[in-house]
Amino acid sequence: MLDEQEFDAVVAGFYSAATGAIEWQQALQPLQRVFGCRFVALQSVDLQTERIISLEHGTPDAHAGVLNYVRDWHPLDPRRRYALGHVEQMSGRWWHCSEVFDDEFAAANTFHRHFLAANDSRYLSALTTQVTPTLLSWLALELPAARGPLNADERQLATRLGRHIAEALRAYERLRLLVSQALAGHTLLDGFSYPMWLLDEQRFIFHANGAALEAALTDGRIDTRQQRLQLCPGATDRQLAAQLLQLRRHRQQALIDLRPRPSDPPSWLHLQALAPERVFGLFGERPLLLATLFDARQSRALDPFALGDLFGMTPTQARVACLLAEGLSAPAIAAQLGCAQATVRTHLRQVLFKLGAKRLADAVRLLRQGEALWALPAAR
Repeated sequence: MLDEQEFDAVVAGFYSAATGAIEWQQALQPLQRVFGCRFVALQSVDLQTERIISLEHGTPDAHAGVLNYVRDWHPLDPRRRYALGHVEQMSGRWWHCSEVFDDEFAAANTFHRHFLAANDSRYLSALTTQVTPTLLSWLALELPAARGPLNADERQLATRLGRHIAEALRAYERLRLLVSQALAGHTLLDGFSYPMWLLDEQRFIFHANGAALEAALTDGRIDTRQQRLQLCPGATDRQLAAQLLQLRRHRQQALIDLRPRPSDPPSWLHLQALAPERVFGLFGERPLLLATLFDARQSRALDPFALGDLFGMTPTQARVACLLAEGLSAPAIAAQLGCAQATVRTHLRQVLFKLGAKRLADAVRLLRQGEALWALPAAR
């Protein structure tokens, strides 16, 4: 258990996470030690769509289990269904799965047998907090079978901590709303014709440029209610949730295929991590993500920005690719860019590699084919 000094330190961690001083994962870690949890998770759910908006956890070795939960298993979680079905009764309160699901249920339930058992978890104690009318946060203490449910003293401690957790989550939401109105990089995004959203790992939208606002009104695949980016249908949204988790593992970018059917025109959502130190604080002092929608029906094939994002080209490589498609030779490209022909040839080799082409003629044909070009990232 905790003495008062330790209790204050744990509470301070919650408020530090709410203000951005530390990550939520760091704030959750002490709870794992205090309660003997397998892991601690903080899940946010859109109450209108019941989709997972974000999922934080404080246990490094639980990442694979968390990813599997987001990608495949959360629709089968009976504890989650129970929480979503009793929001009004349980908001602001802890509840304990041992009081709802007995051992006989657990022995027969697919989620318990095939997911929880594989992740050394059996019992759950959870605090549900309705942060806004349509956003539910769910703090879950996942407990091993050998450890057992929380005892009376632990439940009393959890209740004391829960009051501070709930207030920190509400403060976190208020702060993000304020910050979303004050970032200098907004005007930069407004100059692009592609739909762009600046968001955090919980999908909170700090800024949407004009094209993104239009897409939210006209594109049925995009849902930005409650100032959070969601994708339709649900399977695509689960891809987004999984990719956001992967980006936290030090990946810099990801692509999500938005086509309902492979025969549909190519359409991609590109996710790019924005580290404050790499963008000179232009988008604030916290790590954010830039989501850009590239659609073959609206995108120009010879666009250096899109080529760079979708094919991992440097700005110069993308410019060289565009000039190549316009019919310029290597000497002519070198003259236009003011560099040596050897440098241009090096760039051309990288363009061929990144397009998957063997000859310059093949690269030119691809670059000029529009939809055929945009379909290529599926094979990368």
